[in-house]
Amino acid sequence: MRKAGNVMDLQDRNLELLLEIIRNHDDVSRQDLAEKSGLSPAGVSKLVSLLISKGIVYEDALVSRRKGRRAIRLRINRDAMYAVGVRFARQYVKCGLFNVKGELFHPSYEPLQNFTVKQTLDLMVDMVTETLRECGEMRERVVGIGISAPGPLLAREGKIALISNSPGWRNICLTKAIEEQLGIPTFLEHDANASVLAEKWFGKGTASNCLVFITVGQGVGAGILINGSIFSGNLNVAGEIGHTTIDYNGPLCDCGNRGCLEMYSSSLALVRRAQELARDKQPPGWPKAEELSPEKVFALARNGDTAAQELIRRAGRFMGIGVVNVINTYNPDMIILGDEMAEAGEPWLQAIKEVVDQRVIPELQKETIIELSELAIEPAFLGAGALVIKRAFGTLSRLPNNAVTSVKNA
Repeated sequence: MRKAGNVMDLQDRNLELLLEIIRNHDDVSRQDLAEKSGLSPAGVSKLVSLLISKGIVYEDALVSRRKGRRAIRLRINRDAMYAVGVRFARQYVKCGLFNVKGELFHPSYEPLQNFTVKQTLDLMVDMVTETLRECGEMRERVVGIGISAPGPLLAREGKIALISNSPGWRNICLTKAIEEQLGIPTFLEHDANASVLAEKWFGKGTASNCLVFITVGQGVGAGILINGSIFSGNLNVAGEIGHTTIDYNGPLCDCGNRGCLEMYSSSLALVRRAQELARDKQPPGWPKAEELSPEKVFALARNGDTAAQELIRRAGRFMGIGVVNVINTYNPDMIILGDEMAEAGEPWLQAIKEVVDQRVIPELQKETIIELSELAIEPAFLGAGALVIKRAFGTLSRLPNNAVTSVKNA
C-alpha cells in the first residue's frame, strides 16, 4: 500500500508540474512539455492523455514548430472545475466563484459591523449558500471552499488561533463550522499565503522562484512561496512577521509580545498616530480625530498635506525594517506588498526601499525586486479560490474521468 501511494504521489506531482507549464504558456505542445519539465516524451504523452481524459486539458489546434514541423497545442479547460473563494478580513467578508483561470463569478461583499464570531460565521455560510445558488449548473464542478483569513492560524486544523484587535477571535475552528452546514470540503489559509499564491499564478510573481507577499493592513503577515510551494512551518504559522519584535521594550501586543512590527507599520498604527497628531496639533483641513481612517490620511497626503505625507513615510520606514528582516531571513528574488497600506502608493513604497537600501548589503539589495501588487482582484480573495484549485491539481490522478469532484478525501 505504501509503495502504491508513493507512485501515485509522484504521478500527481508530475501532473501538477505539467499543468503549471500549460497554465503559464499559451502555446505549448507535448514536445514543449517534455523539454520544459525534463520528463520523457513517452511519460509526458501518457500524463497528457490522463489530463485529457479527466477533462482538465484539451487539444486546441495545430501550431508551427521548428523546421516546418507542426504540433498540437494544449490548453487548460478553464471551466473544468470551480472553487468558492471567501475573503474574511477584520472589517468585511467577500465571496465569489472562481474558475481555473482565476475569473470571478457572482461576487458579493458584506461589511462586518461589530459582529460576534457566530454572526460572522452565519454570514459566511449565507454568502456561500447564495453563491452556490446563483452558479446554477456550475455547482456540480465546485471542488471546495477556500477561506483566507488574518492570522496567526492553524491551517491544517482549520482553526484561527488569534486575530489581534478582534475580541472573541481566539481558537476558533472555522472550517468545521462551514463544512458541517454546507457539506463541502473547506480549507483555511493565511491571507498572506493566499495572496502569494495569487501573485504566483496570476500576478507579478509568475517568474519568481522565491516569492514573498507581505500583507500590510490592520495586521502584517508574509506569505513565502519557494519553488512553487508555500513555506508554512511546523504548525503553518510561518510568516507571522507582524509579531516579530522591532522594539524590545515596546508596547504590549495582543499576541503577548512587546514592540511587534505591526504596532508601528499597520493601518491601525497609522490611524492611531494620526489621531494623536489631530488632537495635539489640530492641523488645518484635517477631520476630527475620531473621524480619521487610513483612506482619509492617504487623501490628505495626495492633496499635499505634509503632516499626512510624513505619517505615511514614517509607517513605510517601520515597514522597511520588516522587509529588511524578510530579505535577510528568506533571500527572496521578489517581494510584493499589498493590502490596505499599499493604497498609500509610491511614497510609502519609496520609504520602504530607502530603509532597505540603507540596511541590506548592496549585493543582496540589488537582486531583490520590491513592488506593489497590481492584481485587479484583491490577492487574498483571488488566492482563496486558487488554493482550492491547487489542491485539486495536486490530486488529479485520484479524480474520476470527466467528472471533477470533491478533493476532500482524495
